[in-house]
Amino acid sequence: MPTGTSMEETDRALGQVADVVAGQEYIKGYATLAGGKVWGLVTTETSFLGEINIELVPASERPMDTDEYVEMLRPKVLKAVKVPGAVIKVMHAKMKGIRQTGQFDIEVEISAPRSVSMQNIYAVATSVRDEIRDLEFLTGLDISLQLTKPEYQIRVDRQRAFDLGLSYQDIANTVKTLVGGNVPTRYKEGAYYYPVRVMMDEAEIQSPAALNNLYLYSDNGAKIPLSAVAEVVKTTGPVQIDRQDQDRLIKVTANVSEVSVGEATSIISERINGLDLPYGYSIGYGGQSQMLSENFRQIAIILAFALFLGYAVMVLYFESFLKPLLIIIRIPLSLAGISFALYITGTPVSVTALIGIIMLTGMEINNGVLLLTFIDELRAKGMELREAVTQAALIRLRPILITNINSLAGLLPLALTMGDGTEMLKPMAIVVIGGVIFGLLLVFIFLPAAYMAVYGRKKNPQLAAASGSKASVAE
Repeated sequence: MPTGTSMEETDRALGQVADVVAGQEYIKGYATLAGGKVWGLVTTETSFLGEINIELVPASERPMDTDEYVEMLRPKVLKAVKVPGAVIKVMHAKMKGIRQTGQFDIEVEISAPRSVSMQNIYAVATSVRDEIRDLEFLTGLDISLQLTKPEYQIRVDRQRAFDLGLSYQDIANTVKTLVGGNVPTRYKEGAYYYPVRVMMDEAEIQSPAALNNLYLYSDNGAKIPLSAVAEVVKTTGPVQIDRQDQDRLIKVTANVSEVSVGEATSIISERINGLDLPYGYSIGYGGQSQMLSENFRQIAIILAFALFLGYAVMVLYFESFLKPLLIIIRIPLSLAGISFALYITGTPVSVTALIGIIMLTGMEINNGVLLLTFIDELRAKGMELREAVTQAALIRLRPILITNINSLAGLLPLALTMGDGTEMLKPMAIVVIGGVIFGLLLVFIFLPAAYMAVYGRKKNPQLAAASGSKASVAE
């Protein structure tokens, strides 16, 4: 609602939204909160803000998922609620208990030095919003800042103030002390200190005329009214000023439907990269796109560390640097199966999908170790290389196959989203299933071929020792 709207008026507008919600199907319950909002553990008390939290029936009892329901409900709410100045957003609430960066899928951050007025930054943010307004996959496109707060601005004539012996800083400090007060000391009573604030009586500054009649004192002691060096202008300003790295910040926010957050961010970047920004301005990305990019880097580091530890342990086990490398090199090749599985299911790359790659790494290493260990055992008994590789692959096929089938059976309900709350883990299950199926080909085709290519020219020490002993007996 517009800044300054009473809580009663906000509650009345929420009542119109509640009437629409009450007439919809598949809703288990809803709660209305007027006069503020709750975000995590933080509660904001603001008379012109309100929200309605809706709980749907379980997914098995409705023909659509939550995102589809939001898309169905949004136009009904926007059409039915007619409140002048109200900004209504219908969105899928983020999962509680999981760290979130921002409230929206897309947050284009426009920042500028603190010397730049918020009105100028708002104009740039408006141009960014207009540039991406026609993208159909964006919903709830809005600007985070509202220039609706009534305020009085004091615009100082610097030259006239200088001529009268007043500096800009003196004027600002005097007006701040008279209107907002100053704390020159504290009063102690027992173990507590109480600030003593010196300021004008609020009854004396109830109008612009009263501000104009405030008196300033120049260096020579002259008494000068504020109206002689400044103009008091009634205007509107920002409800709040957000900052990042001490720069002023305004966000263009939106949620995404039908495409992934990463794909939407790429399209938006292409659109706004051609904008001619004023000097000192910069554009960044926050929200879920920022969190996704940060998690990509973190999980990439975790995956690299896991591969290094796995390689180090296998080097100690095989007492060789080459055999562990043959096993590790299969993991990047499994990305082909992962990519194909994500493509055919239309699943975007997400954090849970990357977690699935880490799970797959352990499974692939385990299968490779089983096969190469058995090949080495057969060769140690004096078997030829080709025969040892063939026998090991045939004998290890059944246990590896059964183990992988059990894994696939356990992940299949997640991939098919059978049950409430499985949507978040669906990408992880699809990644592991695609990687395991493709990994079977790598274990029994690529790994034996690579082993034979590397060790085919090296003579089996057991066969060499056996042939040497036969030659000695013949002599």
